[in-house]
Amino acid sequence: MLDVHPPHAHGGISGWRDFLVHIVVVTIGLLLALGLGQTVELLHHRYQVRETRNALQQERADNRQTFADQTRAWRWWLVELRNNLLVFQYLQQHPGTPREKLPGVPVWRVRALAFSSAAWDAAHQSGVIALMPRDEIEDSSQLYESLQRAFSLAYDTSMATVQAQAYELLDPDPTHLSPAQVTEQIRLVQTALVKLWVFGRVMQNVATSFPDFPPAVSRAELDQLSNPPDEATRKLLAPAETLTLERLKAAGFEELPKAPEPQNAK
Repeated sequence: MLDVHPPHAHGGISGWRDFLVHIVVVTIGLLLALGLGQTVELLHHRYQVRETRNALQQERADNRQTFADQTRAWRWWLVELRNNLLVFQYLQQHPGTPREKLPGVPVWRVRALAFSSAAWDAAHQSGVIALMPRDEIEDSSQLYESLQRAFSLAYDTSMATVQAQAYELLDPDPTHLSPAQVTEQIRLVQTALVKLWVFGRVMQNVATSFPDFPPAVSRAELDQLSNPPDEATRKLLAPAETLTLERLKAAGFEELPKAPEPQNAK
């Protein structure tokens, strides 16, 4: 707060002219004080936005690195779960196989890497977010929502993997499982693989929506889990697809979704 004091005349205010001068001086002083206060506030806001933007840029760079690490972890996760599925399927088909004769050993490592949002949360709590351009806010908001969704799916995949591993709490030897327990293990591993596939799709969407992020898992890698039909199968199914398309069009659909084309893994 700034106090504005009029200049003290030796004889005080002796007429209307002096009175008007006095009013003008006071008004100018108040306007200067208000203008100075607004200028200081504007400069402070600019400083806050600059500091917040720098923090968000650094956090975005950190999250890009985490995203690259999580993509590599996804690939390891896929190999491990497919290995585990192979082991239990073999055990189902060859009951009584000794442990050392199995085509592998189950591996149960989880890799759900959390993305940082400290700078974004701080911007919200301080109210600085309201001072930033709308398009910048929307871009950051969509990014953090996408990263949170990716982490949630990674966490779900981790929990499914842990659940599939739970038998080891009683006995780590999978050959001691009953046929029914082996069947249940296959179901649990398949559940974890489905969750891993959904997680990979979300990671792929993040990389597509935000070009500054590193590449995610490829369509070919996802196809290892979804098993899309090959060219020969697509030709064989063409008449059936035509009938389905006719039913969908009758219900208001415009076209039948096409199966994704296989692509080489990057």
